[in-house]
Amino acid sequence: MESIHEILGTISSQLGDVANGEAVVGAPIKLGAVTLYPVSRLSIGLGGGGGSGDEVHEHGKAGQVPAKGTGGGAAGAAKARPVAVIVFSEEGVSVLPIADKKGKLDQILEKVPGLIEQIKGKNKDSHCDCEC
Repeated sequence: MESIHEILGTISSQLGDVANGEAVVGAPIKLGAVTLYPVSRLSIGLGGGGGSGDEVHEHGKAGQVPAKGTGGGAAGAAKARPVAVIVFSEEGVSVLPIADKKGKLDQILEKVPGLIEQIKGKNKDSHCDCEC
């Protein structure tokens, strides 16, 4: 089994192939005397974890069964979002920003912290003995 370091190394090198300069500043687009360069924001995330064990666990009434185990996993993701277009023309150079329109998932995720606080507040007001 590969170690977590090897797994993360493989993922990061593959993401590095994706995260090249053209992912941030795209290939030029010629439109007559005007040349456009798309500009993107690139986000990369990595995560991983692992485990092992040789503990002894009780297994029903039959006695103790040695438990063996190893596990590991890793994931990576990259996301590019267009943020601007650089325009080269006879009049000069200009940068046209692209509006940051958030998708439905982004809008929902922004509301999660507030909802959690509301739920915590309601649990404190319920006068229960639990530690919520």
